[in-house]
Amino acid sequence: MEPWQIIVALIQGLVEWLPISSEGQAILFVYNFSAIPPESLIGFVVWLHLGTALAVIVRYPRTILDVLMIKDRKLFRQLLIATVCTAITAIPLYIIIKNSIILFNGEIINILVGVLLLVTAFVLYLPTRTSEERIEYTEPTDRIAAATGFIQGFSVFPGLSRSGVTVSALLMQKVDKETALRFSFLMSVPAVLGILAIELLNGDTIMTAINPLDLLVIEIIVFIVGLASMEFLLRVARKVEFWKLCVILAVIAILFGIPALL
Repeated sequence: MEPWQIIVALIQGLVEWLPISSEGQAILFVYNFSAIPPESLIGFVVWLHLGTALAVIVRYPRTILDVLMIKDRKLFRQLLIATVCTAITAIPLYIIIKNSIILFNGEIINILVGVLLLVTAFVLYLPTRTSEERIEYTEPTDRIAAATGFIQGFSVFPGLSRSGVTVSALLMQKVDKETALRFSFLMSVPAVLGILAIELLNGDTIMTAINPLDLLVIEIIVFIVGLASMEFLLRVARKVEFWKLCVILAVIAILFGIPALL
């Protein structure tokens, strides 16, 4: 197992739940420090999300079971609506991105990631403009689930944070922070499994680019670190302005890409 594989697993596990793009950071790192061909980048990063999806299942086993058994009909309906709406935007965008990623040459990929990280920072900044004392919080509704699902679909863009855009969308729709985090976590599971299903149906897996045993170890690391970072986020995320961190990372990404324009 190569050192870069351990590092990218740590990146995925640590960053997935933060409102910064784990996909963008993983693509940046793998592109610059591994020998994986550009056409396999998206597929590899998608597989990294399996570990964090399993972390959600372990973190919320009773909730997941209630949804699967349709005991919690409201949550089942809302997650189904969110998943369908995610598919409407995510599937065509994902196909376009996978087919066009190889068109980007050299450091231009870094510029793309940097620009999308700036978009994430802007989306995260918007809820901070509203005074919390004036907000009357609400529970997620079918309409809110649909809107958030559509928005989640756009996070297939490398650099655009799934957690960031979904949590921000929920906050802007006056869902309280704890509920927003929980609903965002749960939304990620069917979205990740859906994208993985597309990978398998297309027969375009990462197995040709990386050893299966190494991939298994990577997923285990992602799972363990992802579970720990989720617990950490639930305790401290509400006190941190992550949009500022997104700006810093975006500047770094764009600086990496400047040589392509010279």
